[in-house]
Amino acid sequence: MNLPAERHNLARGDKEWADTYGNLGNIAQAQLTQLPLVVLDDWAGAKGDRQPFRSYTQEKLEELAENIRKNGVIEPIHARPRAGGRFEIIAGHNRCAAARLAGLTTVPALVQPLDDAQAAILLVDSNLQHREKLLPSEKAFAYKLRLESLKRQGHRSDLTSDPLGPKSGGARSNQEVSAQVGESATQIKRYIRLTELLPTLLELVDRGMLGFRAAVEVSYLNSTAQKILLCIMDELHAKAPNFNQAQQMKQLYLDGALDEAAIRDILSSSKAAKLPQLKLPAERIASFFPSDVTIEQMEAAIVEALRAYCQESKMES
Repeated sequence: MNLPAERHNLARGDKEWADTYGNLGNIAQAQLTQLPLVVLDDWAGAKGDRQPFRSYTQEKLEELAENIRKNGVIEPIHARPRAGGRFEIIAGHNRCAAARLAGLTTVPALVQPLDDAQAAILLVDSNLQHREKLLPSEKAFAYKLRLESLKRQGHRSDLTSDPLGPKSGGARSNQEVSAQVGESATQIKRYIRLTELLPTLLELVDRGMLGFRAAVEVSYLNSTAQKILLCIMDELHAKAPNFNQAQQMKQLYLDGALDEAAIRDILSSSKAAKLPQLKLPAERIASFFPSDVTIEQMEAAIVEALRAYCQESKMES
């Protein structure tokens, strides 16, 4: 058995490695073992796909590391063997990072030879099960990755082709994914639409500054239109478009009529703040009018009196 030089540095001879870690490169079924952290690589995906899930904050990693110092890594990570004696982390990136902080050199790992589609599905399912709260961007790319992986496995799926358009086929895939991730098929489609947003806009969704349904509508704009939208938002110091404004932009875009002026007009409409209502109890002003005067007549008389007052003030000045 010819081991890479990296393995010789970790164990004294081939036999010690085999006795300690097993013949992991040729296993047919999942095998639980201890893997050195130095031979673990982050998940890369079939085509360099981005990791859908964000790493823990440094504070949360420190908390996890402290727990590992006390109790060890309770739940094994998932990994698959790769070329050159290395292993790819499928699930457990944060556990590995925290283990390094805790000073560990190995982690318990469930190693299994998975193809790219199987690895991607396991990555998504594991994180969906273990994370209490996910950002919209994490769900968006996770659902997209899972559905594309199912498609590579031969499943029919309409969710990745036209995320909100009607389709006659793919109902089975819709139902399967919906049941597996606990979201309706329609909601899954909406999340996948978010992957069409520019990163800056997607960040606004994660921060709650751009509403989810509004973001879905904005996702239909191409990257150029989205860049113009961001520039005008900055220029006008405007908030992100609400659902109605986003709908207007989407419709104009689909009609080929969305330009810079239209976006500016739509966003400007949100900046026209409504003046506060001035309320005067009728009993406070009733004594100035005859008893048979209506409220509308009172309002008209007050406005006329104010107009006359302003005119007189101008003449005096």
